[in-house]
Amino acid sequence: MKSSIRILPARGAAARRHFGAIAGLLLCAAALDAHAAANLYLAGTEVRLEQRADGDVVAAAGRIAIDAGVAGDAVLAAGSVDVRGPVADDLRAAGGIITLAGSVQGEALVAGASVHITPEADLAGRAWLAGNEVTIAGRLRNEVKAYGRHITVSGDIEGPVALSGERIDIAAGANLRGDLSYSSTQDIVIDPQARIAGKVTREPGVFQMPRPQLHIPGLSAARPLLLFGLIAAGILLYAVFPRYTANAARTLHAAPLKSLGLGTALFFSAPPIILLLVITIIGIPVALVVAALYAVALLAGYLIAAFFVGDRLLRLIGKSDVSTAWRALSLAVALAALWLLRHIPYAGGLIVLAALLFGVGALALQAFTQYSDRP
Repeated sequence: MKSSIRILPARGAAARRHFGAIAGLLLCAAALDAHAAANLYLAGTEVRLEQRADGDVVAAAGRIAIDAGVAGDAVLAAGSVDVRGPVADDLRAAGGIITLAGSVQGEALVAGASVHITPEADLAGRAWLAGNEVTIAGRLRNEVKAYGRHITVSGDIEGPVALSGERIDIAAGANLRGDLSYSSTQDIVIDPQARIAGKVTREPGVFQMPRPQLHIPGLSAARPLLLFGLIAAGILLYAVFPRYTANAARTLHAAPLKSLGLGTALFFSAPPIILLLVITIIGIPVALVVAALYAVALLAGYLIAAFFVGDRLLRLIGKSDVSTAWRALSLAVALAALWLLRHIPYAGGLIVLAALLFGVGALALQAFTQYSDRP
């Protein structure tokens, strides 16, 4: 099987070994079964399956492509998921852009920002789809439930259909052989060339995409305290892990592209993993732990990026070997600078995101390097 599976993780020997190991162990904890020896647990920046898998496939990556058949379940989490090979059992997929162009003999549970069931897809079991944009084409032989802001149906569906969205379109070529029920803030749009054999029923409730709004009295006045909180967290991080923090900042200077690549993979692959664990219900406790670790990693990564900026500032004024007080001062200046830069229209958010990606990547690279150097 090794010759048929291409796993393209972040570059760097330590990153290749240990990023895959850590993510693999996490997924194993959520999906072990009696036939674990035949199953595949994959992780990396990009995972591509090019030959039939004899058991289940559990994968997490920046991008996943399933080109060959899967004899068991497929449990996938990535920023981009593309399933074109047949899945003999259930499919569970979560991520950003999800494209399903193969056959699924069991149930299909798919959640993502954009979900596309292409005309080539053939789903034998029940389908549960959720996303900002959901497009349903192909052949679906069982019950279909879909939730999204914009839902478009143009496929051949044999079972009952239940749709909840802000906008629902039944396009030309759609063939719904069962009943259609929907809930929406707008009237459903049914193309004259679409065929619906059953009844069309509008449910009394309406579906609205959540738009969280946070209104806390005094929040604006308290925001400067967040900056002092970040400074205090950075000082604490350096006080507890001085060598690790300094080495991570040096890693960011020595390997910026590796840090960016690994940071991007971790930043975008962790949320789908958390969502996938929540969907499985039994994985909720693990999801809470992973979410907490993810939040801590983001905070630590941002602080590592600030330490790196602070070190560059110290070098500019001619200080290379500095005391803890100087390093704390440079951290405060760097965090204040990032705090001000984030208010720049459009570019401010990108600056903060770049700091997170670089910092998280350097944090992980240093962890892998330190772990691999241990006897």
